[in-house]
Amino acid sequence: MVSETIGKIEDLLSETVDIQKDYVEKVCAACKTPCCLRVHYLFNEKDTCFLRLSGYELIWRRELLIKKGCWFLDEKGCVLNPIYRPFICHTYICHDLEMEMNRHDKGLKALLDEKFTVIRRMRNQLRDEYLLAKKTGV
Repeated sequence: MVSETIGKIEDLLSETVDIQKDYVEKVCAACKTPCCLRVHYLFNEKDTCFLRLSGYELIWRRELLIKKGCWFLDEKGCVLNPIYRPFICHTYICHDLEMEMNRHDKGLKALLDEKFTVIRRMRNQLRDEYLLAKKTGV
């Protein structure tokens, strides 16, 4: 069950990454104050559960831990596989990004919101499945 849920989450996240990719590359690259420079560590309990159960391991590099902004941001951008970034990195859509999406496709934000709702439910389900398996020893 857990591996099936992980696969579904990975597929949905991959879809949302693909949907946003062109807009993110355009808007975020030109941003004067990118959100990635204003945060440090964004992984929550469900992100950590998803990472652990999916088998993805974060690469901790000391130089990333002592700089301003997200620890996984380097001069070329985020070093994490997009699917395994904190969920907030997928769902946070700043005003400029939303405006750019709306210029090209008015229904895009609503489509993303629907997918994020499903992913949220599945992340809750994954955590519950994990806790149940841990409790029952399965």
